[in-house]
Order: sequence, then structure tokens, then C-alpha cells
Amino acid sequence: MTVDERFPAPAAAPAEEEPRSVAASYATRFGAALRKSPLTVVGFAICLGFVVLAAFAPWIAPYPEDAGAVVKFQQRLQPPSAAHWFGTDLVGRDVLSRIIMGARISLVTSVAVIVLAVLIGVPLGVIAAYRGGWPGASIMRVNEVFLAIPSLVFVLVVSSLMRPSLPVTIFAIALAWWTWYARLAYGEVLSIKQEQFVDAARTSGASEMRIAFGEILPNLTSVLTVKITLDLGYVILLGASLGFLGLGPQPPVPEWGTMVAEGREQLPDAWWLTTFPGLAVFAAVVGFNLFGDGLNDILGGRD
Repeated sequence: MTVDERFPAPAAAPAEEEPRSVAASYATRFGAALRKSPLTVVGFAICLGFVVLAAFAPWIAPYPEDAGAVVKFQQRLQPPSAAHWFGTDLVGRDVLSRIIMGARISLVTSVAVIVLAVLIGVPLGVIAAYRGGWPGASIMRVNEVFLAIPSLVFVLVVSSLMRPSLPVTIFAIALAWWTWYARLAYGEVLSIKQEQFVDAARTSGASEMRIAFGEILPNLTSVLTVKITLDLGYVILLGASLGFLGLGPQPPVPEWGTMVAEGREQLPDAWWLTTFPGLAVFAAVVGFNLFGDGLNDILGGRD
């Protein structure tokens, strides 16, 4: 018997085995987390329902035309009934339909804000941490100036300087929100850049851009995923706050905060005008927070 026969070479592993094993690992941890934490299931269900409502709002809403400037004075201020489950508003529009259509406004606002914040904040944080020196110090000093101003105050000031609208709301919140992603990326990269695989990439002659965005940035996926999930709820709440103060999308746009503001003058008689839009904001924020906490456990994130 030859040496080759006694000690055969190990078979080469399939190229896709490692990615599949990683995906299977996350899927297993996701299933275990759902079984262990009923609140994560609740959060996931709320988030899924919110996305479905936003995506198919015109087909789910019983009166989708009520999202616009429709007037039905003969139906104004009707309490919840079989025809109008959440009642009608001051001009006879179906409140349930407007809440469902408003889910799309809230989802567009939150997703647009997070996308802009990530695209601005993460690259700046990566560059500041990896390059260091005066570029890094300059970026983080600007970041600290923005962080020194409370987000709500900053957004209110920016919004009040421009004509209230959905694009202005998105711009104002994103201008305040990028700082959190820059700081998160900065802290993570400071730790990751000391790892051996970064030294190996540097030794192999990889450029600084390749190391920073090709080697280090992918390792931020887990922590960014958790942060984004949690922030979706916070942005919805902040957007509703702007709408409530009259600095968000203007009527007849069915924005939840605006609907609460319109109905507060009818309390306590027409209680449904504020209660149901307020509950929609509450449910969305709680859902994304519960699901974000579950993702934090699944992905092994930090508290």
C-alpha cells in the first residue's frame, strides 16, 4: 500500500459551503430567538404588518380616495361603526383608510432618512477611524458639534426655516441622524482595524480604500443592521412629532402626527381622531424596538 493510498488527500469543500453554513447558522439562531423570546415574534409580526400595509395600502384601505382632499360633510365626525371602523374625521373621511395610507408616508420617511444617514455617516466614520490624523479629527469634531444639539431641537430649527413638506422632513431628520452612524462606525473601526486580517491585507499591498471599505466595512453589517432596525421606529416617532407641531407634511397628506394634531381640538367628544393615529405611531415604534432587540440577540450585537 502506497503512502497516497494510506493517507488520501481530503476532498475539496464546495465553494458555497461556507456561505451556506453562515446563512444556516443565522437561520438557526433566528428560529431559536423567536422560540425563546415571544416579544421578538410580536415585534417581527408588527414590523411585517407595517410593511405590508405600506406596500399595499391602496388595495387594503377601504376608502383609499380619502387619503386626498375629499369632502363628505354628510359623514363628518361619525364614531366607529361597521361602515367606518375607526370613525370619520372633520370632513367625513374614513380614519382607518387615512391611517393605512399614512403607513406608506411613515415608511417612506423612515427608510429615506436611514438610507441618507447611513450613506453619509458610515463612510465618514470609517474614514475618520481608519485614516486618523487631521482628517479624522476634523470629521469627529464636526460630528460632536451636531451631537451637542438635541435631535428634536435641531430638526425643528431646520424644518422651520423651510416650507414644511415630506422632502423637507426627510432632509431635516437625515441631517441630524447621520452623526449617530458616523460615531458608531468610528468606534467599531477603531477596534476592527487592529485585527490580524487587516494587517494581512495591508501586507499583501491592498490600498487603504480597499482595506477600509472592502475588508473592514463588511464587518459592520451586524451592528448596523440592529441600529437601523431600532432607528426606523425612532424616525417614525420624530416624523410624527414634526407633523404634530405643523412642521411635517401638510394636510391633506395622511401623516399620523398631523392627524393627531387635527383631532386634538375635538377631544374628548371625537376621541377616535387622536386615539387611533396615536396607537399607530405607538405600535410601529414598539414593533421596531422589539424586533431590533431580538436581532441584537441573534446577531450577537452589543447592548
